[in-house]
Amino acid sequence: MKGSGFVLLVAAGLASRYVAVAETPPNFRTWYPEYRSILTNTLASECSAEYELWATGNKATVGNSNGTSTTGQAVVQCILESTSEFMKTNMASAAVLLGVMPFALSVLGSSSEESALLYVISRRPLLTTLLLAGSPVVVALRPFEYKDPVGILRSREGRFTSLNLGPPWAVVLAEYLVALASVANIVHVTYQLGTGVITMLLPDSSYLPALWAAAGILVHIIGAVCLQSRIRLRLPAGGADSLIKSEFTASSAKTITVETIPETRLFLALSWITSTSTTFHVIFGTLAFSSMQFISVRDAFGVIGRYTASVTVCRVIVMYELSGLRSATDSVDEGPLEDDTLDPSAGIKRVSRVFTFAP
Repeated sequence: MKGSGFVLLVAAGLASRYVAVAETPPNFRTWYPEYRSILTNTLASECSAEYELWATGNKATVGNSNGTSTTGQAVVQCILESTSEFMKTNMASAAVLLGVMPFALSVLGSSSEESALLYVISRRPLLTTLLLAGSPVVVALRPFEYKDPVGILRSREGRFTSLNLGPPWAVVLAEYLVALASVANIVHVTYQLGTGVITMLLPDSSYLPALWAAAGILVHIIGAVCLQSRIRLRLPAGGADSLIKSEFTASSAKTITVETIPETRLFLALSWITSTSTTFHVIFGTLAFSSMQFISVRDAFGVIGRYTASVTVCRVIVMYELSGLRSATDSVDEGPLEDDTLDPSAGIKRVSRVFTFAP
């Protein structure tokens, strides 16, 4: 796919910022504010022996009868045994809130179909990748349900059209600044989760929140490749310069002609992978976030609020760009008709359709 190498490189760089936390095991020193002093004192007074054994780098199996098998798990067990029932109940409530968060964010975020339109048709891979990194959530899709790849761009009565928010260069600049701020927010809050809580799913590791975020970007990129297999862009010659120019041009100011092509085996396979991955991404996020310990309800609300803020603003930018494409739809050519005599149940079908987007 033209330009896919560029976006994959950018996405890999952003994903590496997420999973860099995977190289840092939980240090049992960085806690969230509400229980920070209590956990620090507990570690120093009640669990110093277990912590010192872990801090020496000895991760060997300890084989305790309480179910722990590593020195890191022994530290977690000691802290839990020294924690009051009130704190345990509060942390359990926080785990419920965090466990619901991935599904709630999937309702607020953009679908892989929408991000694919911005990447493939609008041809803004850098902005799209930043928006995905700033909103690493996916909307669950039904497998084997194939929607019109550009049907979302059709106008309908009462549908929102693009607003004139100011000079195009100012709008484009604002989009990148907001997207970068969202990425910084997500990276920071994800890093804090990796080092500030213990994920009981893998208590000796801290990379699960980062892995969840990076996986969300990957699902969207697969969706973009899937859409690319169903359309053909009719672009003027220009090579790399035209792609760079397109990257920094608002969607409403472009002239693009898109031709849809019949479904292929590649499209069916990628579509199934994308839709199935969205479901597993939500399930994985629920498992990872619901198993987090040593965070209070108050601190959990702060985490949820920061994720929600980034997802919301990135969603606004995506919909603004798509509304620009929608308002720029100049014509639709339904293409020729073909009588499929090999499949009587199919009847007459259209070979292709051509959409022209022009300011």
